[in-house]
Amino acid sequence: MINKTKISFTLILIAIFIVGFTINVQSKRKPKWVKDRPVNSDYYIGIGKSGKEKSSYDYLETAKSKALADMISEISVNVSGNSVLYQIEDNKGLQETYQAQIELATKDYIEGYEMVDSWEDKEEYWVYYRLSKAEYKRKKQEVLDRAINLSKDFYEKAKEAEKEFDINNALIYYVKSFDAIKKHIGEDLSVFTLEGKVYLDNAIYQSIQSIFSRIKIVPEKNKYELKALSSENEPVYVKVKLKTDLETQNISNLPITFSFPDSEIEETENVISLNNGKAECSIASMAPKGRTQIIKAELNTDKFLGEDGPENLLKRIFNERGIKPYGNINVEVNEIIAYLESQEMFLGNYDFNRPITRLLEQELSKNFFSFTKDEEAADVIVRIESEVTAGTKLDKHNLHTSFLNCNIRIIKTDSEIEIYNESIQDIKGIKSGSFEIAAKDAIKKAEQKIKNKIIPNIRKINL
Repeated sequence: MINKTKISFTLILIAIFIVGFTINVQSKRKPKWVKDRPVNSDYYIGIGKSGKEKSSYDYLETAKSKALADMISEISVNVSGNSVLYQIEDNKGLQETYQAQIELATKDYIEGYEMVDSWEDKEEYWVYYRLSKAEYKRKKQEVLDRAINLSKDFYEKAKEAEKEFDINNALIYYVKSFDAIKKHIGEDLSVFTLEGKVYLDNAIYQSIQSIFSRIKIVPEKNKYELKALSSENEPVYVKVKLKTDLETQNISNLPITFSFPDSEIEETENVISLNNGKAECSIASMAPKGRTQIIKAELNTDKFLGEDGPENLLKRIFNERGIKPYGNINVEVNEIIAYLESQEMFLGNYDFNRPITRLLEQELSKNFFSFTKDEEAADVIVRIESEVTAGTKLDKHNLHTSFLNCNIRIIKTDSEIEIYNESIQDIKGIKSGSFEIAAKDAIKKAEQKIKNKIIPNIRKINL
């Protein structure tokens, strides 16, 4: 009897072991969703996997990120036929930006996803997420409605400002209106306003485009005759106007940038138009002498649209096809008659080649000076003093150093008032071979400094 009991008990243990082993083996088998992707009409599915070569936290998060990205890729978005993207003839260049905007927007809607299952073995970790399509649609509509309402509010404020000819605020509000919906470009953005039904993204673009096309930047005179660097020149103005159905309206508070498009002068000036629409260009007398020069007066659209960048969709749209209001000012600048005095020393001796003097004379002549040998006929005297001295020698590498110091002064002949005085000090030349070679290196460096610093600074003086 005892033997039978022992045998029975042993058999029960074996059976339990076999069942437990079977269950354990089955738990390690890949679930069906790993092998065959599930399809569910009520849910978006996201499946991600990660290798386990990374730390525990890394592979769990990696698998989750991949699963959510997989879920987002299931969500298809159709671009509305009324979208602003269809207003651009060639929108291929915007496709990458648009897709990035869609991905950002989609991430805002996928709250409420749930983990259905996970599976792992020694090498891999898999995770299975799903998101209710009904919940996604509800959340998406909720976010979209908020964006549309905010955009509509800014849009109506822009229209009101435009009616009052407050173009600066109108443009600011239009851009804010676009920013409110920029993650939703391609969706149905239709709303009802006082104008009737409009598609916000398209209406904003067309409104800004309309303003830009109606802004006129007009010089006060056909041509200005100026004297180079003179404070006694007549003011150079443009008028900023807006063309309307009945008349042309002067526009204030708009940012205007003046520049020299056809010369090497990089100087620009930013001003704001006054109540009478005037914008004064104080850098006009910097224009090079000689033939009639052009100064460009342009609306600074960066103040409204922002800087160029891959995520600035509105700016990219206007770069593709937009209008940038501008006008040209014609100026003729009369030269300054100058008398030149200079002394250059080279390693203790007079330098009759005078390289610094020759460079300054060449650069100043190119811009707004003409030089005369008659001191009494000159408007200004340009005095140049330059000296190159030997430094030290390093025998180990046969390296020599030399140093250049230079002073440049400009003096009005009628009043003897000094209007410019600038020095460049301790320009170091270093070369192997001799002090003479090192001195030539110092002169070469000084010439670059004269071109990049001295000449631009002389353009700013007022005679």
